[in-house]
Amino acid sequence: MQFDHKTINLQRFPKTGNKSLRPWSAADELLLKTALTLGLDKKSIVIAHDTFGAMAVALNAYRPHSVINQASQLKALRKNLENNGLDTKEVIHSNPLKIQATNVNLALVKVPKSADLFQLYLQQLHAVSSPNSVVLCGFLTRNFTAKWIEIAELYFDDVSQSLAERKARLLILKSPKKSPVKVPLFHSVTNDLGLTLKQYAGVFSSGKVDLATRLLLDNMPEFLNDHKILDLACGNGVIATYVRKQAPRSLISVLDDNFLAIASAKLNLGKDDVTYHWSDTVNACRNEKFDFIFCNPPFHFEYENTIEISLKLFSEAASALKVNGSFYIVANTHLNYTTHLAKLFTEVIQLSENGKYEILVCKK
Repeated sequence: MQFDHKTINLQRFPKTGNKSLRPWSAADELLLKTALTLGLDKKSIVIAHDTFGAMAVALNAYRPHSVINQASQLKALRKNLENNGLDTKEVIHSNPLKIQATNVNLALVKVPKSADLFQLYLQQLHAVSSPNSVVLCGFLTRNFTAKWIEIAELYFDDVSQSLAERKARLLILKSPKKSPVKVPLFHSVTNDLGLTLKQYAGVFSSGKVDLATRLLLDNMPEFLNDHKILDLACGNGVIATYVRKQAPRSLISVLDDNFLAIASAKLNLGKDDVTYHWSDTVNACRNEKFDFIFCNPPFHFEYENTIEISLKLFSEAASALKVNGSFYIVANTHLNYTTHLAKLFTEVIQLSENGKYEILVCKK
């Protein structure tokens, strides 16, 4: 990527075999180009939703503050700083629930697919803004929705759009409102499983238990209180919460790449007998071995679809199972995970399917 007459060397994390997927987009480039015209010296700069760290690396000399939601995002940022000979120890960052910057002059936001997450970012940025703050929100033109303007106008009096450039555009936000609308950081949903689940913005399946997870919950095994259980790619922790209801003294671990997912799971599960891992890898469980691992593996990542990350999790799950342990997966039938799982496990059984989703049980 080119920025300010320099070449920035970038790579995706984790690496991908799909050569068409770049670690930056035209939206990143337009955000950086526009920021440069506004002047960067002596400004308090915040960057949000910078998936692979492209903007933070390009602006490293100005000591930007990164809002980090994915653990993999932080790894990608550090890796790309290293790729460009920059100090990885000087990364300044905080999470979307508490942006630890003050009197922000300039914010660069790559607009997320989730409108709720976009609103969370803007609400939190407004809280740390200064009267002269400018917030640049970049997106690819094909993804635009008028909902983004409605959200922006809740927090800023001056909301305009840039011209399109290489199929990207900006929302330019100025004049923070003196009395903005404030929405709760999380909401609660009660379902027919007898569970009340709390969830922060941008976490998968915000309104109800999704159909795939519901199929998995309808086909769960019996648990003993001494079982060690991992809810892998846990989202709001619905699977772990269900397990806790069936076996209150089971030892539960939950893992997700998404900070807001882990924060949601903490709201639902509390502290007792639960271990939380904000991570993109099962290796974060420190070589623990589990009786059961449950997973509704992700394959939608913003506007991209890929099974590469799921396949990595499957391989790590195989190493984390106890002898005679079971790995339960719910997935779309068209993804054909059985072919991949058969290379990792000695036994792969289709426990249930409903035409769209299937439950696979894997044993070592």
